Amino acid sequence: MGHPYDVENATRLHVEWCRDLIDRTGLTTTNQTEPLMRAVMFELRRSIAPGAVIAMANALPALERGILLADWALDYEPDPPPSAEVFHQRVYQRVKGHHSPPESLTADVFWLWAQKLPEKKAEAVRNSLPPALVSLWPDP
Repeated sequence: MGHPYDVENATRLHVEWCRDLIDRTGLTTTNQTEPLMRAVMFELRRSIAPGAVIAMANALPALERGILLADWALDYEPDPPPSAEVFHQRVYQRVKGHHSPPESLTADVFWLWAQKLPEKKAEAVRNSLPPALVSLWPDP
């Protein structure tokens, strides 16, 4: 028995997104881009209110939604970054044991989502961003 279509499709889409990040960032493998996208997701959920996390999760495809919500709980106090640089440093701390992320990583992940998500879902993600990160979202 094969995997259900939605599982196969979610996996295919996730790998496609990681490969698109390779092209965008200049990194060389999905073993580099996947942890970077995950780090951005985990820092985003740390930075925004629970309702915004849910809105963002609902805009993402199934596998990315699962990554965003993995080991997450509603009972926390959001810690929005005061600047994009502080956000980048938080992401860097999550991945520095593996490799050094490009300075443009957050903007690269936002570019990917803006390109790949349907317009209304991309808008929902953008509207959920902390104010310090909105300028990193690409222009329509």
